[in-house]
Amino acid sequence: MNGFKRRTELKKDKIRTAALELFCTYGTDKTSINEIAQKAGVAPASIYNYFGSKEGLMKDTFINLLESGWKAKKELWETDLPFPELMKRAVSMKDDFIDQINLELLTDPEIKKLIDDFYERRYPYIVSQFIEKGRREGYIRRELSIEAAMLYLNMYQNAVQHPEMLKNRNKNLLKELYDLMLYGLAGQPIADKTE
Repeated sequence: MNGFKRRTELKKDKIRTAALELFCTYGTDKTSINEIAQKAGVAPASIYNYFGSKEGLMKDTFINLLESGWKAKKELWETDLPFPELMKRAVSMKDDFIDQINLELLTDPEIKKLIDDFYERRYPYIVSQFIEKGRREGYIRRELSIEAAMLYLNMYQNAVQHPEMLKNRNKNLLKELYDLMLYGLAGQPIADKTE
């Protein structure tokens, strides 16, 4: 990337960051282009040149947020961390996209297509890598389906990210939840006694 393109991308990133912060603080309706420009340290004309409109900036900002969230998750799930540590980090990883998105944008076809792609193609891929690692290290039973594992992980991720949990951040309770997630209520697989 040449110097001009690099400076352009840095300026666009500053605009996206300022816009996201203002959108999350005041909402998209109550945030003006002038406020975004002032916070980003650019001229309002730059925003129009790069994004076309406030709606174009909103769309670009949220698509960028979704893509960066995907990249962070993928990088984490492909690390060499031991499985228990990887699971702990994966479940507690905050989903900035869901926390910060304006739900009106979910009706935009381009954003909806990206979200659908994430949940239908990308997410199952990284979860399957994660499950295989757990199987290799002996933490996940081989007969457990990817679908069941995904539901299980989502359930715990939602519990750990519940507003009350985030507010209190009780470390002992979080440790108990991670232990439950790894070992279940029985602490080991339950043998079928009917055989």
